[in-house]
Amino acid sequence: MTENGDIPPNLRFKTGVKVRNSKALYRFEGYVVEELNCQEIGAQIKLRFDERKPARCPECNDRLPRNRPGSSAAMDMPLGEGLVVWIIFPTIQGYCRTCQCYQTTRPAEIHPEARATWRFMRTVSDWASVAPATAVAAMFEISDHTVRRYDKKVLEADLPKPQLDGLRAILIDEKAVRRGHSYVTVVINADTGELVYMAEGRKKQTLAAFFDQLTAEQRASIEAVGIDRSGAYQAVIEEYLPGAAIVYDRLHLVANINAAIDEVRRTQWREASAEDKAAIKGSRYILYANSGGLEPDPQARLDRLLEANQPISLAYQLKEQFRVICEYRYTACAAKALESWCEMTQTSDMKSFERLARSFRKSAGKVVAFIKHRVTSGRIEGLNNQVAKVVHRACGVRDLDYLFLRLRHQTVMR
Repeated sequence: MTENGDIPPNLRFKTGVKVRNSKALYRFEGYVVEELNCQEIGAQIKLRFDERKPARCPECNDRLPRNRPGSSAAMDMPLGEGLVVWIIFPTIQGYCRTCQCYQTTRPAEIHPEARATWRFMRTVSDWASVAPATAVAAMFEISDHTVRRYDKKVLEADLPKPQLDGLRAILIDEKAVRRGHSYVTVVINADTGELVYMAEGRKKQTLAAFFDQLTAEQRASIEAVGIDRSGAYQAVIEEYLPGAAIVYDRLHLVANINAAIDEVRRTQWREASAEDKAAIKGSRYILYANSGGLEPDPQARLDRLLEANQPISLAYQLKEQFRVICEYRYTACAAKALESWCEMTQTSDMKSFERLARSFRKSAGKVVAFIKHRVTSGRIEGLNNQVAKVVHRACGVRDLDYLFLRLRHQTVMR
């Protein structure tokens, strides 16, 4: 519209001219719109062959003999007030000499298996990325199973293949995707956050299948691998990537420290008097907090607890000292500090910390490897939220291939 409310000249129709051709709205290569029939229940767009163009094989685009004529239908984008639109198009089945089999013609704009146009399927897929499948199904008058099926086919066609060349660092973890402890192993590019692999299970062979698909050059480019301290993945990594550094995720290490603190707290609570139990009870999360990261009231409570209970105070100080080690800039300095921390911890007379110190000492290089490679599980932990959202939108996921594609869309196209 112009400033005075008039229709711009380039959008005006000539007076008295009826628009008989719907080609501007419905473009199908090799076909012509013959009839548009609208009723209350929906609309039908009937196509016919463009006689100026020969029939062609939908796979190789070679000329196809005109044998066995027929017709088929496919859903398209709704019209007006949500009217369902069906595209009715003629077909020809003929023997393709190039493909050496019988082929049936169809417009390229229509999916070969889904009985729907690509633009309709892509619209459904776009909605499926932000809304539950049941809501999308109600919007387009299809089933939620059809929503997931269209979404999967669009993602298979449009998503790029995982980028496996030039991987510098990867993150490996396990994720629960169904009730009943159903797990998948996931591999993420630590630098970009791209999900490059997902397979059911969390055993050695599950991860080995990922490394088997890599070339020697692709494996050689991986400098660091971020994992937690569980040993299932570690043996496979050492076998396939002998030159890569294994980096224990510092968030998991801090979680191990917090678990040791909680064990000390619970031990002290069991041995405390009734009066002291009141001070210890409910202090778990203020003990987990970093020094200076609390509001005044919780901080005052923490100070009173540390002053009154020596073992809890020592456990808290050990946690804070380990946090400082993670902030070192040089690996050699961090390794010396870790050794001192382990020596002090093993004389603390706290079994949970003593066990932790023995474990850290055996794998000190992997504990301090973060200082050099700066690999953290932040991206892979963020995937937990994405998994929950995708499963919710899909109203449950039984097809792990579809889950992989939807998660890749979240990590690649964001």
